[in-house]
Amino acid sequence: MEIKVESKSKKNADIIKENYCGKYSDLLSFLLYKYQYIYFLNEDSYFASNMNKFSNDSLVHFEIIGKLIKLLGDDPIINNIDLNENYFTTDKEKVLEIDIRLTKEKIINYTKSLNNINDDNIKDILNDFIIEERKNLEILEILQLKYKREKFY
Repeated sequence: MEIKVESKSKKNADIIKENYCGKYSDLLSFLLYKYQYIYFLNEDSYFASNMNKFSNDSLVHFEIIGKLIKLLGDDPIINNIDLNENYFTTDKEKVLEIDIRLTKEKIINYTKSLNNINDDNIKDILNDFIIEERKNLEILEILQLKYKREKFY
């Protein structure tokens, strides 16, 4: 994937900053998934490995969006991050509920950004991110089902 923009645009930079470090951003999901990976590593390596994969995906997205912001002529400074402590729970059932909600919100935010940006290069990248997040959502929902079944059997 080539990281480029058609031209500098403060408007486009402002639009994708929400994906970069906003309330349901790649920075937040990276931190959250990495926490879950570390916390569950010794308890459930299968679960932890999935969280690690998601954290790596979020980190890649975060880096790409930061590069786009810079190419658009703005500073990829980190602000507006909401580290809600309720996100950082150790109850696996709640973890999955939070992760599913966060992933859905990220898809919504990527879609809003996609609809408000007039740069085809950025749109292509956001489309790829939406596809990846939909796959991650599917995996999270499968994990949720797996752990709910285990709880009852």
